[in-house]
Amino acid sequence: MSKKCRTCGKAEMSPGTETYLYTESGLPNVVLVGVEVRRCPSCGHHDLVLPRVTELHRTIADAVIHKRARLSGPEVRFLRKYLGWSGVDFARHVGVDPSTVSNWENDKDPIGPTSDRLLRLMVAHGAQVEDYALEELTKIENERTPPVEVRLRPKARGWEPIAA
Repeated sequence: MSKKCRTCGKAEMSPGTETYLYTESGLPNVVLVGVEVRRCPSCGHHDLVLPRVTELHRTIADAVIHKRARLSGPEVRFLRKYLGWSGVDFARHVGVDPSTVSNWENDKDPIGPTSDRLLRLMVAHGAQVEDYALEELTKIENERTPPVEVRLRPKARGWEPIAA
């Protein structure tokens, strides 16, 4: 069932399979191969048909975090949005000023190597690592204290913590 173009309303949208530069991701270099694109033969308007968008964005995020070079501004922005954070939220999680995040995302300053690695780990582990929610990162204090004694005992499979 084809539909009329929602831009000009003159012609039926014509479906086809294309290689498509997915600039909607915010990244300049994401190419989708063999995706459905419906085009209006009258005005040229097009609609991209994307099944499983969440899975697509996860796959893009995975490709970005596995690149060897430092993250670019658009990549930082994409990953931050992928995590569902505002610039202020992301800054709070990483422990920097929101203006620093803005500078990273706009390629005014490159993201530092430590923050780059932290962002990649956040994406790789999603919103939660076992019982350690990423929200806990915002609660780490700047003051140094003596090391905590960690007491463990062996059990059948692995180790278990015991009260100090």
